[in-house]
Amino acid sequence: MMPIRKYYLLLFLLSLVISSQAQILISNEAELRKIDIHPKGHYKLTKDIVLNHQWTPIGLNAAFEGIFDGNGRTISNVHINDSCHRHIGFFARTKNAVIKNLGIENAEVVAQSTENEINAGILIGEAISTKIINSYIHKGFVQSTGATGSFIGKVSRGKIPSKLLNIYSTANVVSDQSNAGGIVGNSENIIIENSYFSGWAKAKHSCGGILGLSVGDDSIASSVVISPSLKGSVVNRIVGEQRNGTLALNNNYARTDLQIENGTSFTVPFSNSFIKGMQGESIPYSHTDYISSFPDFTNADIATAVNAFNAGYYSNSKMIYYEYSSKTGKVAAIWTQAILFDIIMNNYLRTRDAKDFALMNNVLEGNRLHYANYDWDNGTVWFIYDDIMWWVISLARAYEATGDIKWLNLSKTGFERVWSGSKKLKDNGSYDPVNSGMYWAWDQAKPEGTPHSNMGKMACINYPTVIGAMTLFNITKDSTYFHRGLEIFNWAQNNLFDKQTGRVADSKHGKESLSWKDHVYNQATCIGAATMLYNATKNRKFLDDAILAANYTKNQMSTNGYLHFENGIEQGIYHAIFAQYIIRLIEDGKQYQYIPWLRYNINAGWANRIPSSGITYKDYANPAPDISLIQSYDASGIPALMQVIKPISEGEKQTNCLSRTFYKNNLNWDFNIWTISKSDKLPSLKIFDMKKNRRKYSNVR
Repeated sequence: MMPIRKYYLLLFLLSLVISSQAQILISNEAELRKIDIHPKGHYKLTKDIVLNHQWTPIGLNAAFEGIFDGNGRTISNVHINDSCHRHIGFFARTKNAVIKNLGIENAEVVAQSTENEINAGILIGEAISTKIINSYIHKGFVQSTGATGSFIGKVSRGKIPSKLLNIYSTANVVSDQSNAGGIVGNSENIIIENSYFSGWAKAKHSCGGILGLSVGDDSIASSVVISPSLKGSVVNRIVGEQRNGTLALNNNYARTDLQIENGTSFTVPFSNSFIKGMQGESIPYSHTDYISSFPDFTNADIATAVNAFNAGYYSNSKMIYYEYSSKTGKVAAIWTQAILFDIIMNNYLRTRDAKDFALMNNVLEGNRLHYANYDWDNGTVWFIYDDIMWWVISLARAYEATGDIKWLNLSKTGFERVWSGSKKLKDNGSYDPVNSGMYWAWDQAKPEGTPHSNMGKMACINYPTVIGAMTLFNITKDSTYFHRGLEIFNWAQNNLFDKQTGRVADSKHGKESLSWKDHVYNQATCIGAATMLYNATKNRKFLDDAILAANYTKNQMSTNGYLHFENGIEQGIYHAIFAQYIIRLIEDGKQYQYIPWLRYNINAGWANRIPSSGITYKDYANPAPDISLIQSYDASGIPALMQVIKPISEGEKQTNCLSRTFYKNNLNWDFNIWTISKSDKLPSLKIFDMKKNRRKYSNVR
């Protein structure tokens, strides 16, 4: 039998264990100050608390390792003026802690310590493996001599990353001697998702709208910087500077009239900014916005441009396009004819005019006569898989535009010929049944064998195969096409796609390394394939891939905002392909932020046309050269873009940071958690109701 003293000792120890796990309710300032006694406790606010005295940070001696549930309540007037300690904030230090559902208002935190490595935040000075969820900081400021952020001064590395989810700050941030970030000053290991910062930030060294300095393994996604200004020696809109480690940035945005100062102060007026809304950034922002002096194109300009293109390159007698405007010599390449036909088809779909319908049918007929009646088994004419696949896509669309079943039948037989091979030519098809993916061509000398590595699995056959399959699936509802498209897309994303940057490789040859040369048309077909799968499945991961690829094209590949162009054989056609698939992302994916950027390109390219003929060139930033130097491929980009991007209309609403549409469609924010404030049009958290927060929120629209 257990002795009585041991029995009571056991009960006492058990009660301590139970009490350490029990939720401790807090309703006033005095109870808040007792948290330091049990730094591993589970605390919950029951009332809004207004602090009446200078605040002594929790965790100066031992880091807070518990749970702090704000319960949709607020703590106001967190005033700290500390010149002694290294870590300053409402919590000095946290480790393995969870802070959630908390609002902090009207905070003033000043930490002018003589310590070299001071860390200061309104909420936390230094955080290790800490989660902050559904919380905000409104008004006030934090200023220190060290790493400074409104939520956290410094995130140090722990066993797991710290994570901030569904948070925002309107406070101002200043680091007099070090780095500042709107949300976090310095970080070694953090994940930030669904956040925004609308205060201003200033630092002696690195300054960023979300994170000041990244020195470890950090990730920021679906976050927005709405600040009026950022200042520092190294300034970027999302992350001020990355020195080492890995930094993953996905689908982040910043306003374009944000003032940037890194020795020289400059700002771009909102009305003159080429994007006129939000600027998507896949990498830290490091250059100015681009101001266009060119007039906006009009509907009349669209008609003029397509008519000029046809006058320059289309043969009325042969009903086919030529390479050069003289209409002598070679006709345009077989695969590019499909892209040029798409321009004419889009022109008809835009105008619904009888003469445009007739032209569309004539182009189809001219190509039929020139290219062996679309006989896919003619190995002399149709000798590369991707040539056929481009036409598979265009012919399927031709059926949608005309209702003529022969075009659909040709599209279906063309797809099967690419996938499975030709009995006549004895090749086994583009599809690799062992390793998946699609080969670019077959070995003409040994067609019955497996294509050798020299043939390569090119992006220009893999992504178009997905588009062809999904186009036929949308028309026929035959699930075979869907499953084939999904399989090839998954192979392409695993083998040709950089999931961090959105960059598409050109090809993969066997087990050799990838060819990473940037091509706009590969980016375009990746965007189109991903968007079509998103439409079919409503799986957000496909849309995110499309956005990432589009942002890479716009932010990394473009120069001064102008689409990247190339001088290789037939490569001038790439912009026309980009037009075909970026519009799918814009309209089907509701990603309207790309429209102003594309208008910026169209306005420049059209203004720099040859005045006498109306022929445009692929280098939109400069006046077009003599027409004798411009191939139809090079002249196709502006007419193609004009068919899908509408001119700006009077009174047009821009989708920007002040709209629920932007946060829902572009950032995928959950409006069961967020709402939009009527007073300032910015997102706020629904858990904080009107009485608790004394701010008026609108209903979800």
